[in-house]
Amino acid sequence: MDKVAVVLKDKSKLPFMQKLLKKKGLAYVSKNPTLVLTLGGDGTLFFAERKFPGIPKLMIKDSKICNKCVGDNHETILDFVKTNSLIVDEELKIEALFTKKKIIALNDIVIRNKIPNQALRFSLEIDGTKKYEEIIGDGIVISTPFGSSAYFKSITREEFSYGIGIAFNNTIRDYKMIVAGENSKIKIKLLRGDAQIACDNDPKIHILKQGQSISIKKYPKPAKVINIKGYL
Repeated sequence: MDKVAVVLKDKSKLPFMQKLLKKKGLAYVSKNPTLVLTLGGDGTLFFAERKFPGIPKLMIKDSKICNKCVGDNHETILDFVKTNSLIVDEELKIEALFTKKKIIALNDIVIRNKIPNQALRFSLEIDGTKKYEEIIGDGIVISTPFGSSAYFKSITREEFSYGIGIAFNNTIRDYKMIVAGENSKIKIKLLRGDAQIACDNDPKIHILKQGQSISIKKYPKPAKVINIKGYL
């Protein structure tokens, strides 16, 4: 029997979901699940991935916007779970390393100016060869293909399906977006000004000091997001 955890935007709906899981012959658990249901939007998925990393997740819409959700019919969706009519897609995650800290993202890693009316100056290096000596602007967004329809797209107006995307946020020069290889190593150094770094919708914001370097690369373990055969 599948052991199912539920992560909800609206926690008042948990009793309903517990009863529905029981009705469908699925076991509700709060720890060590084999499957995670998320009810909300894309942000609910990111929270669930931080809580249960690497466990397959099925996204049910319970929000105005959820581009990745499979639908909002709870009964029908759980019937698909029972019949194992599922496709598990492995989604690239990325990690940022700075000082002795690490943050991991399914969607994107955002570095931007700490003081809104002061631009950052920073350098960018990709795989030790492609180098930008000094970029002036609000910052930079490093995105996965999964996250390319979010903040990355709001900057570039484009999406991508493979690799690691780099979007330049409100820079003085018009830098075109870059899609580096999936196994690329990206290095950013703050030349002037302090910055903030964040990932996905994690409320924890880290402060980067002038002179610091940040290394970004593929995280070795993917996220697992479920599709439903014949339903999408």
